[in-house]
Amino acid sequence: MTAEFKYPSTVRGILSVTDMPVVCIDNASFFTYVNKAFEDAYGWKSKELIGKSVTTIMPKHMKNAHMVGFSRFVVTEQSRVLGKPLPLKICKSDGEVQDMKLFIRGEKKDSTWRFAAIIKPASNV
Repeated sequence: MTAEFKYPSTVRGILSVTDMPVVCIDNASFFTYVNKAFEDAYGWKSKELIGKSVTTIMPKHMKNAHMVGFSRFVVTEQSRVLGKPLPLKICKSDGEVQDMKLFIRGEKKDSTWRFAAIIKPASNV
């Protein structure tokens, strides 16, 4: 029996993960980092996503909820999703929608937030 995966407790910890899909976004919800495992799992290339909104990889029905929740966080700095594995869906580069599990950490430095996430494909959940 294998031990349950222990999610990293910091943004830096998530960014050190190389064997699972990882992305990082800034306080405006734009991609700043996409690792090779993410490219391999979902077909997106780093150069296609860096500087683009994270909603690029979201199904249409989830985009508004993200924008509302993200805007609420920016104002209140209170989160309902940070540090909790969330079963959601992702749009692969070919348009296919796939189940995944999202785990996000955030940190504030010099009054600016950044966020890192592990986005595990359903086959690895």
